[in-house]
Amino acid sequence: MKDKIEKDSNSQDMDVGKIIEERERLDKLFKDKFTRVITVMFTDLKGSTSLAETHGDFTTRSVIKRHIDILTPLFKKYNGTLVKTMGDGTMSYFADPLDAVRAAVEMQKGMDEYNLEKKVPIPILMRVGIHTGEGIVEKNDIFGDIVNVASRIEAQANAGEIYMSEEAYNALSDKSEIYCAFAKETMLKGKKDPMRLYKAFWNPVEIDRDLAAKKTVPVREPEKKSSRRGKIILTVAIVLLIAFAFLKFSGISRSSDEEKRTSEHSVTLPDAPK
Repeated sequence: MKDKIEKDSNSQDMDVGKIIEERERLDKLFKDKFTRVITVMFTDLKGSTSLAETHGDFTTRSVIKRHIDILTPLFKKYNGTLVKTMGDGTMSYFADPLDAVRAAVEMQKGMDEYNLEKKVPIPILMRVGIHTGEGIVEKNDIFGDIVNVASRIEAQANAGEIYMSEEAYNALSDKSEIYCAFAKETMLKGKKDPMRLYKAFWNPVEIDRDLAAKKTVPVREPEKKSSRRGKIILTVAIVLLIAFAFLKFSGISRSSDEEKRTSEHSVTLPDAPK
């Protein structure tokens, strides 16, 4: 009986070890096959709700179709994958962050041209959010925190703007091709630390305006705490040195004056009577 228990125990230990090894193998296989660094893009139309309220569902549906018609060929042109459309929005991903920004710029230009045609009663503007990181890529969908972050970045952008995370900006292979600038630092839902967001400009007028503003107001780099502390210590030391020199000089001067007055006004006493 004892031998049987020991045999079963050894068998269970071997089974657990094999299960752990198999799980580690599957985890590695899953990561190698489905996990990789991608750039996720979210787009969303602004103004479609007002359009539906004032001009009906048919007009709104026509606008959404036209919006998809503008965006769809650009995903292919810049090696992106359109994962899904969500009402008046889209979710897609790109292997190259710069391709994602290129696509976003052309998308905004295409929407601008559509508005200039004045085929709709009110302008339809689009906002774009882009984030780069590690995600799970399946055949017809993507998963991971990167998806949530990209969606929340898109919500931070104003109508007609393209916002990207600092990770996406840093991953751009050529930062001079498309004019980008720091936009703001903000808290995103579910994140404990603030995120730095950058704006990609597509309108030449806005680019000129941003460059002119930077020339007018020079940007000052914040002083480092250690440098500021060193300056304060040096200033205090100089003040103390000057004060010490002043007091010492004053003491010598008073001593000299007292000796001079004592010498000039001394009285010689007559000899005492014997």
